[in-house]
Amino acid sequence: MKKILLILILPILVTSCHFSNKYQNRESDRQNAEKVTAELFDYIKNSEFEKATELFGDEFYKVTSKGDLMEIFESTQKKLGRLKSTELADWNTVVSEGAIEQGVYNLSYNGEFENDNAILKITLIKNENGEIKVAGYNIQSKAFLN
Repeated sequence: MKKILLILILPILVTSCHFSNKYQNRESDRQNAEKVTAELFDYIKNSEFEKATELFGDEFYKVTSKGDLMEIFESTQKKLGRLKSTELADWNTVVSEGAIEQGVYNLSYNGEFENDNAILKITLIKNENGEIKVAGYNIQSKAFLN
């Protein structure tokens, strides 16, 4: 009787298990995140702020409105000038694949603007559709103190 019960329960247990693999700091994950940030920086360089807002995800908009984001872009450009170039300074990623698909990407860039330099820290999250969207956007510059 125990063998029959085990034979009946074993397939249920095996099919109900979900396996996920967790990866940290893979080059391919960094490259996927950099595709999004490169697009974001292109929009900012060309003052296409409305298009840039489309790269931001629901997590970002839970704490900052689209209007506030537009003000951030505009006031940054007034204070620092146009974005000239960016260089990746630091990064880390944690991505799960399998039953649970998710990812968090943290990238830090040295940014050169017309009037001053800044550090841009960007956090991206892979959403339930597998899209990588901006969840955090932070600019640090001494120019903001003046």
